[in-house]
This record gives sequence, C-alpha cells and structure tokens, in this order.
Amino acid sequence: MHQRGEPHAAAARSSQPIVPFARSRKGSAVYETLKRLIVLGQLREGEPLLEIQLATQFGCSQGPVREALMRLQEDGLVLREGYRGTMVSTTTEAEAREMLALRVRLELQGLRRAVPRLTATDIAGLAKQVEAMEELARAGDDYGMVEADRDFHLTIFRAAGLPALEPILLRCFLHVHRASWAKPGRRRTLMEAARSHWPIVEALRGPDADGGAAALRDHILTVVEDMPPLTAEEVDW
Repeated sequence: MHQRGEPHAAAARSSQPIVPFARSRKGSAVYETLKRLIVLGQLREGEPLLEIQLATQFGCSQGPVREALMRLQEDGLVLREGYRGTMVSTTTEAEAREMLALRVRLELQGLRRAVPRLTATDIAGLAKQVEAMEELARAGDDYGMVEADRDFHLTIFRAAGLPALEPILLRCFLHVHRASWAKPGRRRTLMEAARSHWPIVEALRGPDADGGAAALRDHILTVVEDMPPLTAEEVDW
C-alpha cells in the first residue's frame, strides 16, 4: 500500500509525457524509408545523414528523424558519433559472413523444432507466401522481396518456439540482405530467388525434417553471391 502523500504508481505513470501518435507514425515512416534505401544500397556506406536536411526532405520536424536514426542505430545500419554526426554504417564481408553462418545455425535448429508443430494450414500459408514472392518478382519489387523473404523464414522460425532468439535472427536477416541486395551486378533474378523457397515448402509437406533442413541450408547459402562458401566448421552442421 502506498503512503499518504506519495503518488500512486499508475498516477505517476500517467503524468509522464506520451509521444503523440502522429509523431510516432511519422518516425516509423522515416525509419522504414531510410532502412529500405540503406538495404538496397541507395544510401551508400559512409554517407552522412543530417537531421535538418532529412527533416526538410520528409516534411517533418527533427523529432521523427531523430527517432528514426536511433532505431537505425539499434539495427546497426547507421553510426551516431557525437560531433561527427550520423552516417550510414558499413557491413563488412567478415561481418556478413559471420551473420550468414549464425543465420544458418539458428534457422536449421529452428526448422527441426518447427517440423512437428507445423500444421497443414501453416504449410499452405507458406506456399501462399512463395506465390506472393513470385508476384513481387514479376513486378520487379526488390524491397518487397526482401521483406517477403524475411517473413517466410520468420513464419517457420516462430513455429519453433524460440522467441528470445528472434531479435538475433532479425539482425542477421537485415545485414545479410544488405550484403546481398545492395551489391551491384547480382546474377540471380528475383524470380529465381522467389522459386528457391519451393523445395523448403515441399520438404515440410512431407514432413521431412532432414530434407527441409538441407533445402533451407542450400537456399540460405545462395543469398550472398561471390562469397567463398561457408565451411562445415563455420556453421557447425
């Protein structure tokens, strides 16, 4: 019981300032736009990001821009260095390689746990996601493919019941996709990328955990082109 004269906890919480919804939505819009530009390489590594300039471009105050840049910093997509300001970060080949290996380990373990939990309805939903990716490929929507690919893999991983590991996997998705999609001269077409998910779906229909793991591993390892193949020791399969 709280003492007389002390504010009740709920009252104390209610007196704290609340970020207006409009600003939160604007901050999210700025964040999503900048994230897309960075992942696709349209904002280059090391490029400065000036709050005043961005606020003018987005037609908003600096508050939503600052909110977006803080979220991008949490994602590892920008660096904020005091008086030096904010700039687009670099994902090195070594970092991309480590994240790719970590992604393989997490997803293979996740798929094996998910197989006995996935229902026919779940697998039908995965098939629809691949069909949606094929439509995005026909439309030439690069970033739509990035998001659809992430959602497909998350659907499987979430069935594994490992929610504490999801933020780690999301970070891996983001930087592996960046290393792949931002690189000029990709040889694999969008349609090839979309259709490379079908062997995973077919194995899950089996259900075939070993076949699904093999299909998933082969699919992930084709994401970053021109990277030397990962060794068995790196991914510990």
